[in-house]
Amino acid sequence: MNDFPDADRGLTDRVLKSYSSIEDPRLRSLVLALIRHVHAYVGEMKLTDQEWEFAWNFMGRMAAVPDRNEFLLAGDVLGVSQLIETLNHDRPGHPVGFALVGPFLRDDAPFRKRGDSIASDDTPGARVRVSGKVFDVENGEPLMGAVLDVWQAATNGLYENQDDNQPDYNLRGRFKTDQDGSYEFVALMPTAYPVPTDGPIGELLRVAKRWSYRPAHIHVIASFADHETLVTQIFKKGDDQTADDCVFTASENMMGDFTPDGDRFRLQYDFPLKRGISMQPKAPIPA
Repeated sequence: MNDFPDADRGLTDRVLKSYSSIEDPRLRSLVLALIRHVHAYVGEMKLTDQEWEFAWNFMGRMAAVPDRNEFLLAGDVLGVSQLIETLNHDRPGHPVGFALVGPFLRDDAPFRKRGDSIASDDTPGARVRVSGKVFDVENGEPLMGAVLDVWQAATNGLYENQDDNQPDYNLRGRFKTDQDGSYEFVALMPTAYPVPTDGPIGELLRVAKRWSYRPAHIHVIASFADHETLVTQIFKKGDDQTADDCVFTASENMMGDFTPDGDRFRLQYDFPLKRGISMQPKAPIPA
């Protein structure tokens, strides 16, 4: 893989040596491994001046995209975001899978009362009443005061920060569990939608002739003190599109049974949390 002339290998060695004094061991390992892999990639592909110019210009255009983190979107469609979640969190037999955060989590969603809707009254679409419990996966004890941070796209496929016609923080909300660990809220029946394709990552998807849609889902982050924060998504059981999620996230342990209930739907969904560090992911979208 390192098919470099001697002078090129010498350059890589010099660069590695220049960063070898980083004191933090983990940071030093991360930086040195990145240098080795990037240099190996450049050497293997024999990158041209024009290709390098395209690369840094492409990254510059990614940084300039307004209203979302295009770099995070790149990690999503390349499968990197889900790989990190799987390596760090997913364990065989865990009933609910971990999912990537995605580029549309927003800071400081309002706390809402039990049973409230995250959708404004004028938001079109069928409603689903979601309920269940948050509990300790090891002993089954209910977790009172656990927080569920919930967000989703509207039926037009847009999150509220993308759509001037939606109220501020529409289809977003946080809920606390009761003494028995139970929760309840109303959401929209989730809708499939394409990831944003009006920026550089859209160009990449078109060049690759890739499907740009995400299957219908609701985002949830379940958190409680001294328990590992569960970042997940709820997909519709039986939805054929889950087999072709453009960010490689949908899996069997993230499926929910959305059942008809009069003029709306109902979903029963529990969130088991395992002991660990409670750490809220950084929201790509500010308050």
